[in-house]
This record gives sequence, C-alpha cells and structure tokens, in this order.
Amino acid sequence: MIYYFPLQTLELTGLEGAGIAFLSPTLLAVTPFWKLVNKKWVLALLRVMTVGSIASLQAPSATLRLVVLVLGVSSSLIVQAVTWWTGSGLQRYLRIWGFILGQFLLVVLRIWYTSLNPIWSYPLANRVILTLSTIATLDRISTDGDCSKSEEKKTSEAAKGMARRPHWLLAGAAFGSLVFLTHWIFGEVSLVSRWAVSGHPHPGPDPNPFGGAVLLGLVSGLMLSTCSWFPGSSGIWWVTGAASAAGLLYLPTWAAAVSGCVLGLFTASMWPQVLGHLVSSGSRPGKTMTIAMIFYVLDIFFCAWCTAFKFVPGGVYARERSDVLLGAVMIIIGLNMLFGPKKSLDCLLQTKNTPKVLFRKSEKYMKLFLWLLVGVGLLGLGLRHKTYERKLDKRLPQAPAAEVSAAIWPFRFGYDNEGWSNLERSARLLNETGADFITILESDASKPYIGNNDLTMWLGEKLGFYTDFGPSTRDHTWGIMVLSRYPIVKSEHHLLPSPEGEIAPAITLTVNISDKLVDFVVTHFGNHDSLQALLQREGQT
Repeated sequence: MIYYFPLQTLELTGLEGAGIAFLSPTLLAVTPFWKLVNKKWVLALLRVMTVGSIASLQAPSATLRLVVLVLGVSSSLIVQAVTWWTGSGLQRYLRIWGFILGQFLLVVLRIWYTSLNPIWSYPLANRVILTLSTIATLDRISTDGDCSKSEEKKTSEAAKGMARRPHWLLAGAAFGSLVFLTHWIFGEVSLVSRWAVSGHPHPGPDPNPFGGAVLLGLVSGLMLSTCSWFPGSSGIWWVTGAASAAGLLYLPTWAAAVSGCVLGLFTASMWPQVLGHLVSSGSRPGKTMTIAMIFYVLDIFFCAWCTAFKFVPGGVYARERSDVLLGAVMIIIGLNMLFGPKKSLDCLLQTKNTPKVLFRKSEKYMKLFLWLLVGVGLLGLGLRHKTYERKLDKRLPQAPAAEVSAAIWPFRFGYDNEGWSNLERSARLLNETGADFITILESDASKPYIGNNDLTMWLGEKLGFYTDFGPSTRDHTWGIMVLSRYPIVKSEHHLLPSPEGEIAPAITLTVNISDKLVDFVVTHFGNHDSLQALLQREGQT
C-alpha cells in the first residue's frame, strides 16, 4: 500500500513514513504500557482493531485505507508480541504454530486466486475473510484469560538458563530477516519461476505447474524441522541454504529453479528454530520484536532501492545489489544458527505441567493440516492448468489470419489511479480491443513491496493467451509482459545500456501466425538523459 503513492509521483512522498507502524512493539519496552496491554480488555480492543483493518479495502480513498492499515499493523504486532510471550507453554506453542500455518494457508489461497492475495483483491473474499476473522477473534477474546495473570512461572531449569543469555538482538535480527526472505521469494509459489525465467523456446519452468514443487519444498522443510534427527542447526545445512540462494541468483533457468526449491526447503525448516530462539531470548518482547521489525523494514526498503534507485536518495549505492541483500539475510540467519541456543519451539513444552498427550495430538493435527493444504494447493494448480490449456485451444484462430492487430500498455503493476487492483477491468478492456498481440510494460509485480503478484500468469490464464515475461525479476527491471493469441516460437530478453537511469528492458520475439513467422520487438526505455537514450537505441538495434 505504501508503494502506491511514490508510484504515482516517481519520487518519495513522505507517506513512506507509515512504515513506522512496524515499530509499534517499541511501546512494549515501557513497563506501564506492557502491564496495560496484558489486561484482557485492552488486548481485546487491539484484536478488534487488527481485524477491523481488513475492512480497509472498502475505504473510499487510498489515504484513508493507509491510515486504517497503519492502525491494524501496529495493533497486530503488539497482540502478536503479548500472546507469544505470555500464557502457558502449550498456549504459546499453539499460537506460534498457528502463525506459521497461517503463512502456508495464505500461499495456498493465492494459488486458487492465481497469485493474488484475496483479502486485497476481491471485495467478496475480503468480506468472507473479515467475517471468519471476526468469529475467530471473538472466540479468542472469550476464551483467553488476563495475560498478566496467566503467565507461567518460568518453565524449567534449562529454559531459565537459556533465558539469562543475551540472545535477544541476534534472535530479533534473524526473525526479521527470515520473515523478509519468506515474503521476498516464497510469498507466492510463482516467484521462483519468475526469478529463473528466460526466453523461448527454453524459458525455464512455468509457474504452473512448477509452483507445486515450490509448495512441496516449503512444506517438506517445515516437516523436516520437527524430526529429531534433522541437523537443522548444523553448518552443513546452512552452507546448503547459502549455496541454493546463490544458485537462484546466478544460475540459468532450471538450475536456478531447483536451487529455489532447495532454498524453500531451507527457509521453511528455519521457522520453528528461529521462532524458538525469539521467544526464548530472555528479554521483554518490546526490544526483541522491535529489532525484528527494524531488520524487516530495512530489508524491504533496500529491496525497493535495488530497482527504484533512480528515484530515491542514495539509490546509487543499492543499484542492482540484490546479491548484497540476499547475502546479508543468509549471514544473519547463519549467525543465529551458530550462536543461538540449540532449541526449537519444543522448548516451550519443557514444563512439568505440559500435557504430553495433548501435545502429541496437536502435532499430529498440525501435520495433517499441512498435508491437507498441499493437496488443496496442488488441486488448485491442476484445475487452473487444465482450464488454461482449454482456453489456449479455443483462442487459436482456425482460419489463416489476413491481418494482425497489436497493442501496448504501460500498466503500472495493475493498480488504478485510486490505488485499487484493476486486473478484472484490464482483462475486460484487453478482450474488447480484439488485439492479437499485446505487450504490457511495468508489469513485474513479483516483488514484496508491490504485492508479489504474477500479473503475466493472471492475464494469460484469464484471457487464454500465450505468454512471455522478462527479463527475470532478479534483473532489477520493471518488467515486460507479452500476451499473444498465437504461439511464441522464440524470444530473447535484453538489458539495454543504462549507465545512469533505471534498467531498460527489451524483448525480441518470433511468433507463429498462421504458419508465418513474424518478428516483434518490445522495449521500455528508462527515465534518462539524452546520452542514455542514444545508448539504448543503439543497444536495441
């Protein structure tokens, strides 16, 4: 939501300061405030504010929507910190695992909505989720007691000893980095394919069905983390994760995609360990969660700076430096593995009063729920794939084409002038044009600060067109999408000379139109001076 405002002006607007909402846990470091939010009625009020922010989709303006979201994010992080650090060991264990499972549920929902987040893209889905969230919140309010009275006396001697160790800084940094890594590369199952994409006829794995492999990798990593024999904190496992991150960043097509799946396995396996370190860090949650959110926000801004360097202060230092960002994230996670306590979320259950039978049942149900999510996700991918193939067959003209129409559109990542998603209206407009070949500029929304939406996949499946997308997300351009009624025989993705301005992409294609090969060239020149324009025109020729 924050990115929408500078997107309209091509410069910082000041509303980026709304990111301060992520620092709301700082208030928990104030003892009177910590005691206040532990009271049942205050926690209930914060929960209602969190759920109410979902209704921001119905707000009449983008600015009002941002204000409501700021209140919701601030409240949610405070609620998260209070509930993770108070209550019985079993309560905290289940709450944290509920958070993890919620991340996977969102990924599966996005499969069924063709990469879009249903909460922020469809009014009906927004209302349904708001209703379900309200019911769940009312249930928590009625069943949870006063947190200030329900907190257990510290658990066991092992937990006490661990709590005295000053790991809160590293634990917070690792948690913030892990959340960012998950959102950056695995917030949607098509992202790995968009990092690894290349030109036809060997474009690499298609997001559907390859997204199923990414989903399986994530779930398998989480499952492995619960196995006692799994070396999740070993140096070898970190080296495996670091090597897979490098492979995703530098290797071509399928090799990069396989590396992405291995990185997904590593990333998911880190969640229980990092969260165990976080809640056992021996500090008030105010300090720890604030550090986590500082690292998360800095990572998000640096990620945006890597591509938007032309329009932001200090952008020259972050230009195309995703390698630095990914390396820093992996190093922080590795340091936490090396110096953090050798504990996972199970440390919350090291109490005399923990009902072991209930724990075993809970673990069993969580695993069943995970595999259910996998089945639902794979079913969604399969149904979408079959539907898309049928549309491609229907769209292909039976008679030889006497003429071909083409269209081009600077898309601004699928948002209208009021900040709302306009994909459905865009699809209707493109369909009404009757164009056979469509190129859409500014279409790479596979970035966490734009929503991690695969617009190429969405429009391709909606319209039943063949697609090409490039250059890859890791090349730091704003992307070019190609939609063709006719099969794409060959394509090449290019990065035009851009010594000063934003990276200018281009695609050259050959399309089979009624057994005749027709060449197309698509470019998106950057925001630049005359010298750079000359270099880009020469590069294009």
